[in-house]
Amino acid sequence: MRKSKDIIFSILSIGLMVAYTAVCLWRLMAEAGDAPLQVVLWIVFAVVSMVSAGVLHELGHAFLGLFTGLRGKLSKSSVFSLFKPLSVGLMPKTDKNLKGRLIATSLGGLFVNLLFIILGVLALAVPAIPVWISGIAIGHVTIFVDNALPAEYASGKTDGLVISELVKNEPEAQVTLAVLAVHAHLLGGGSIETVNKSLLFDLPQIREDDPSFISLTALRAGYCRATGDVENAEKYRLRFEQLKAEYID
Repeated sequence: MRKSKDIIFSILSIGLMVAYTAVCLWRLMAEAGDAPLQVVLWIVFAVVSMVSAGVLHELGHAFLGLFTGLRGKLSKSSVFSLFKPLSVGLMPKTDKNLKGRLIATSLGGLFVNLLFIILGVLALAVPAIPVWISGIAIGHVTIFVDNALPAEYASGKTDGLVISELVKNEPEAQVTLAVLAVHAHLLGGGSIETVNKSLLFDLPQIREDDPSFISLTALRAGYCRATGDVENAEKYRLRFEQLKAEYID
């Protein structure tokens, strides 16, 4: 069911990009006299948009994370990344209002993409703005739709799905928030053995390939090791290494 829904979302994303491109080209060709130059400039802006849209999306998450107290770091991958396929690993400075701050941070990338889409639409609708500027939105249309819809692709969850899970308090969201709360404790100078045990063990079961579950497994290993539970520490360590090799490396 989920796979078929994701296929529909992918078709919708491509369809909207094609439709937007068609409208842009129609407006460009309607320009008298300098239509060829307008098309060339539009293509240049479209290429820049397709190359930069993903990076700007990531920066949107990072900046919103900065303002909401979630420390963001751009990287190719992260065990603790909550926004796959995004490459921003996030860690909280405090465990206060984690859900609201995570929702806001998730919206950061979408907000940046939406700004460029609005700019592109204005270039199509407002005569005072050169039409070729509309090309700047082409990459952002795809990135925005792909990430706004609540779907999970082979590369990971979209922002829309992360937000949906948080709003509905789904099991995945509960584990994610617990993992972030533990990291907030550790970043605040606390030790792993003083973490509230319920944050590590009184949680619903979720899929083993979920990044939060993999992070939780590593934290459980550290907790058991710090509290002298050697047997379970080794069990969770081996489990983490297995999950890491299968889903991350």
